[in-house]
Amino acid sequence: MEQEIVQVETEKVEKKQNFFLKRILKYQVITFTFGFLLLNQVVVFWVTCLTGEDSFLGKLSLKILFAAIGIPLIYFLQWLLVVWIASKFPREKLKEKFLRHPVATIILFVLYITDLPYRLSEYWGGNIASIFEVIVYYAFISFLWWLLICWISDKIFKKQRFQWNWYRKIVDKIFVFIPPVYKFILGLIVALFVFLILFLLITIVFHYSGADLKNLFKATSKNSGNAACHCERSEAIYIIKRKTEIASSFHSSQ
Repeated sequence: MEQEIVQVETEKVEKKQNFFLKRILKYQVITFTFGFLLLNQVVVFWVTCLTGEDSFLGKLSLKILFAAIGIPLIYFLQWLLVVWIASKFPREKLKEKFLRHPVATIILFVLYITDLPYRLSEYWGGNIASIFEVIVYYAFISFLWWLLICWISDKIFKKQRFQWNWYRKIVDKIFVFIPPVYKFILGLIVALFVFLILFLLITIVFHYSGADLKNLFKATSKNSGNAACHCERSEAIYIIKRKTEIASSFHSSQ
């Protein structure tokens, strides 16, 4: 009896320990997205602080505390919310909800597309990761409004009133193409972000200018060209030696 109680307690502890790990492994794209947005927000926060544009936190200790605890806590709570919603609405269930509510989907999608340029107006020409964050953030807010409208519609209308074949085909194609397209765009933005960080480190920390980088690329390309020429010359010399050996062996045999 005591062994069973100990076993149950250990299982509860393992479940508590593996709670976050399971969700991280199950929702890798969501976790990677929030990790990247968290990193971008921390970088933007420190850049604004160092350039003097930030004014709502005066003391350096408050800035360090907010960057170390405040920003990660905000994104952690957002990650918990998104993961919880994703667990409640798996792929097939979400697809059925889209098919059941075509009117609400079309209206909210049109409102999202028309309102998005206004939301992005202050970010044009800025950080591309911040633009991506605004797009994802307002897409999630629109998704929450869509869920609320769908819930109200389910309470009012017990049966589905509209069934359009063209709408079903569009939904099927969206559920096929959106995941790889999103992963590609996210990977591209992360690559550009990493390239920008490396460029800033090279130019600011190591004090390399554009002319220095250009000379460095020229030197490397010249060295690679010289190496290729050397390889071609050595290969040509080897072929000539080989032909002379074959000819001399042929004459000696005669």
